[in-house]
Amino acid sequence: MLRVIQRLEEESDLQSGILLDQFLHVRKMDQKLVDIQSLNIAMMRSNNSSTHRVTGTTGFTSPTMTSATLTGNDLTTGITSSSSTSTISNLSPLVDPRELDANLLELSLISQRASLFQGFLHERANEEMEKLDDTNDPATVLDTSSTTESTTTTTKNATIINVMTGKDRRFYGENGLLTSSGLSKRIKEVMNSFLVIDEYLLKRSMEKAMELDNYDASSSQTSTCVDDVFYILKKVMKRSISTYQPDLVMATVQTVLKSVETGYSQLLQQRLVNAFSSTDTSSSRLDRAMEQAKISYMVTLNNLDVSADYTERLIEDMKQTSRSTIWQDEEHDLIIVDKALEKLQALSNNFNRLLQNGMEQLLGQTIKPRIRPLFQESYREVKYVLEEDEYNEADLDEVFMKRFRHGFDNMINSYRKALTDSNFATLMSMVLDALTLQWERIVLQTRFNQYGSLRFDKDLRSVIQYLSSMTDWFSRDKFTRLNQIATLLNFEEPSEIYHCWGTKSGPVSWRLTVAEVKKVLSLRLDFDIDEVTSLTL
Repeated sequence: MLRVIQRLEEESDLQSGILLDQFLHVRKMDQKLVDIQSLNIAMMRSNNSSTHRVTGTTGFTSPTMTSATLTGNDLTTGITSSSSTSTISNLSPLVDPRELDANLLELSLISQRASLFQGFLHERANEEMEKLDDTNDPATVLDTSSTTESTTTTTKNATIINVMTGKDRRFYGENGLLTSSGLSKRIKEVMNSFLVIDEYLLKRSMEKAMELDNYDASSSQTSTCVDDVFYILKKVMKRSISTYQPDLVMATVQTVLKSVETGYSQLLQQRLVNAFSSTDTSSSRLDRAMEQAKISYMVTLNNLDVSADYTERLIEDMKQTSRSTIWQDEEHDLIIVDKALEKLQALSNNFNRLLQNGMEQLLGQTIKPRIRPLFQESYREVKYVLEEDEYNEADLDEVFMKRFRHGFDNMINSYRKALTDSNFATLMSMVLDALTLQWERIVLQTRFNQYGSLRFDKDLRSVIQYLSSMTDWFSRDKFTRLNQIATLLNFEEPSEIYHCWGTKSGPVSWRLTVAEVKKVLSLRLDFDIDEVTSLTL
């Protein structure tokens, strides 16, 4: 039976070669590959020249632009697209994306069926080899006490030699089949065409997704390119896994990494860089232009945030898909595929890096400059040296808290509505760092008495309660230093510090240095400055 399987393998190599040659001829694959190569060169030249003509054009539509405003942008995109389409029709009448997509499906099915067929042959050959080993020498099987490892090996080799008459043993495995059959070699050659077409379609599809990118604030916090691009990536990765070729999956992952880096991540990065720099400062509508730039910037940040999340989900989905695939050497092939898929983590890391840089830029350009004026307005005509009647009146009015809340709402509301929950939580964390730092500076330049210290403690608690209600994520740890400052200011006398410092601090971890503690205590007008200075901590 093993000879029959060997003969079947030889015949399959012959017939599959004929079928594949006919397939490539009918589908005009060679001509398509030539056209794709020519088109790639033409597109590279076109992109280089258009870059000089239109610097920073990304095809992104500002979410608040009217249809009249959009016409100019669409015309710019239309010129580029029309030029590209003209180039495609002149160079490659065979390069129809829908036809190429169908070709890729056919190639993946060919690879899949070939893999299943070869797996079937090897499985049956292994079974037959085991049978031949068991029946080759009955005396050896019965006299198990005299069986040694060397005898078993000799018997097995004799069995293989018996069925390998007239064949070069160097090219055959232990099961009597070719280690690299003609079919497997032809499939690898054909799948090289698959990779070329797949890379071309991936790049063109991503370019199209970015050209048609749009944002509708009523339906989503991201623009359309995110869903479009990751739909394309999922389709590409799933199709590569369906070929049952682990090496092809590895090659596809490398293509995806390169294409996303140059065709998606780079464009999002350019949008972050150009968002505010493209605003015309001489325009009479500067405020409106800045607001549109800010919205476009936040949409890009959302795109990066969701892209990082989608990448993680893509990796997990593809791992699940690979586990339901029939691999020839399941254990070995799955290790290769998993390692390849893990490389996609680099995309998520890159998105998160760009997102972090973008959030820092957003904080520095649009929010940080407003924090100091926020406190200046909140503290206007507010003091912390109070008499009892002034304290009671301030307790009723809560002037500071009302002004702070109004100013902070105006500063942060647009971000709360436009950003994703994750991005808003990140921004709030960064804002609180800047806010507490500025508040500390103000407090350390303010004078207090006992009533004023009580008033400051209440103001601080009100602010913390208000901010904690704005997001599910909130870290009171950011206000630890201010809380400790409030605690020091509410001491009855400076020596109380001895009851909560050093070994007597208990669970309290002081964030203030000795010098800072003395400086805070010296802010109390009713404390003896000499007593504060003489504290030994």
